[in-house]
Amino acid sequence: MQQRIRLIQLIHVGKRELQLDDDTYRALLKRETGSDSCKVMRVDELDKVLSAIERQGFKRKKSNNPKQPKKRLSPKTQGKPDVISKIRALWITMAKEGIIRDGSETALDAYVRRMTKRQNGKGVDHIAWCDDEQAFRVIEALKQWLNRMKS
Repeated sequence: MQQRIRLIQLIHVGKRELQLDDDTYRALLKRETGSDSCKVMRVDELDKVLSAIERQGFKRKKSNNPKQPKKRLSPKTQGKPDVISKIRALWITMAKEGIIRDGSETALDAYVRRMTKRQNGKGVDHIAWCDDEQAFRVIEALKQWLNRMKS
């Protein structure tokens, strides 16, 4: 049922964005499905209508659904930048350059966990929990990785 409602919404958005008057819109519906109202159409017929509207130039946009907030790559820095902030910045830069597939904070935490586990046998779960020595080793490892990829 939700899919049907969503298709009808998209069709009406397409109608508005293409600035179709009611007669043209109804003719399009009739031509594509034999019906002049979305209310009585099945899901496959609604798909046909949406495809026809897209062929005429309608482009779907990403929704600004408040239930799906934009993911930050890292938390906001509080106060002056420190070593942890530099690690995050280096991680995000490497992700944007394509060296790292996932530039998220979760992926960074997994990397830090692996790196710190090698050092003392038990890893640190979050980058924010690293002490100065651990953070220094992580940033140096990232720098070496970046240098290897650039050479």
